[in-house]
Amino acid sequence: MIRRWRTTNCWVGRPFGPPIAFVLHTQAGGESGTVAQFLSSSAQFSAHYAVDLEGTIECFVDPGDRAWANGILEPGNSWTAIAANCGVDPTLNPNQVTVSCETEDLGDHHRTVSERQFQAVLWAAREAKRRYQHSLRYLVRHADISPQSRANCPGDRWIASGRFQALADALGLKMVST
Repeated sequence: MIRRWRTTNCWVGRPFGPPIAFVLHTQAGGESGTVAQFLSSSAQFSAHYAVDLEGTIECFVDPGDRAWANGILEPGNSWTAIAANCGVDPTLNPNQVTVSCETEDLGDHHRTVSERQFQAVLWAAREAKRRYQHSLRYLVRHADISPQSRANCPGDRWIASGRFQALADALGLKMVST
């Protein structure tokens, strides 16, 4: 059900503590490009999981390590409140205490989240939640961390459709107001 890769685009271990949030992204393109980028040592970015529209789950970084998907804190972010609420230094790079998941949209930010994609993201998030059942408390949009440059990540395909709320409810995770 899940294909595991090993990218070098990560930091090993979790010296700043276990993850407090599962961060949802949209790829703004296709799965094959994401796979190529995440496996390229020159790309300098990664995510723990990527899920395509057909429901295929790719795991690039083990949740016990830190991916490079969402570390730029921008003015107006909600992250500082989330971190403070969880007892984490709000200035800490969010990559240190998150699990991230990219979702395919084939370059169409209005593309509907398929049922297979939703169920696969739920499966990936549950895998992380089982491992970090006490610390993983929030479902977060990339826009909650980088509201200026990533204002539409993961976008209305997740938010307005109600899929983001449904995911949070199924996982028992908190959200920030959107």
